[in-house]
Amino acid sequence: MTELDKLPPHNLESEEAVLGSLLIDPDAIFDVSTFLKPDMFYREANGWIFEAILDLYNRREPVDLITLTEVLRQRDQLEAVGGEGYIIGLINTVPTSVNAASYGHIVEAAAVRRRLIGAASTIANLAYDEAEEINNVIDRAESALFSVSEAR
Repeated sequence: MTELDKLPPHNLESEEAVLGSLLIDPDAIFDVSTFLKPDMFYREANGWIFEAILDLYNRREPVDLITLTEVLRQRDQLEAVGGEGYIIGLINTVPTSVNAASYGHIVEAAAVRRRLIGAASTIANLAYDEAEEINNVIDRAESALFSVSEAR
């Protein structure tokens, strides 16, 4: 498999498990909200679901199948995420929310790896630009790598 054939790092099972955990136990949000962000999800629709759950929780509204599907419907995202059937499937993915933080850390690690790949690509492109002064290349390369670390 060539480098171009590789899929970016992701773990859809962990994405679904963390979302399912939050749906069966909304208090599990305490375990993941300090480090997990909607843009860390590989499947964009899962990020939308996570964002909707966070919004419901922050408004002190119940987080359940009905409220979540309504928020997604209002945002015209329900069908794009897979409909009510997908949300029900998330609930059925996990038997307990006890591992929500572990699932969240897997999602986070994959997101950081994707960002590292992006930074590495940027650094490679900078290095190939022979018209650029080498000290500028190094500064911009350091900045690209630092932005990954800072985003954590």
